[in-house]
Amino acid sequence: MKFDTEVHQQTFDAVREYIDELIDEPYYEEESGHFYGRYGSTVLEIGVNSYGPAEAVVNITAYCAQGVEVDDSLMEGLLGLNHTLPMGAFSLVGTDVFFSHSLFGRALTPSSFLGAVAAVATVADDYDDRIVAEYGGETALERIESTGGRQKRRVRAAVEL
Repeated sequence: MKFDTEVHQQTFDAVREYIDELIDEPYYEEESGHFYGRYGSTVLEIGVNSYGPAEAVVNITAYCAQGVEVDDSLMEGLLGLNHTLPMGAFSLVGTDVFFSHSLFGRALTPSSFLGAVAAVATVADDYDDRIVAEYGGETALERIESTGGRQKRRVRAAVEL
């Protein structure tokens, strides 16, 4: 991974250390520089990005539900939750629902990282089944299981070539 600044690299190194203690069998994707791990029925993606010359940002994103039926009540419901939740926010990209929160890297501590990861994962895990029950689609874990996981998708893609 290419680092833009020293604080970017320091924050990345700290996240790598903290994540190994927090998530069972985290996966690091070299191409994106992101870490992935499972928590309940959700999948977390954690990335570190530079933010100006003297700061970095840790983005913690949970995959809540994929392939939902998007309508006004879903969008209004997610916006309403964003207004009432003490941290983080839901987002909708196409037909996929995510929950995320960001932390500044220079102020990152093991406890702030642990708290943020646990909070993001817990909120996503609490809401993913509710969203799927109301708007269809699959939880992140269901999607992984239905597609056979990363390794089986790669084998299928190679065979299709």
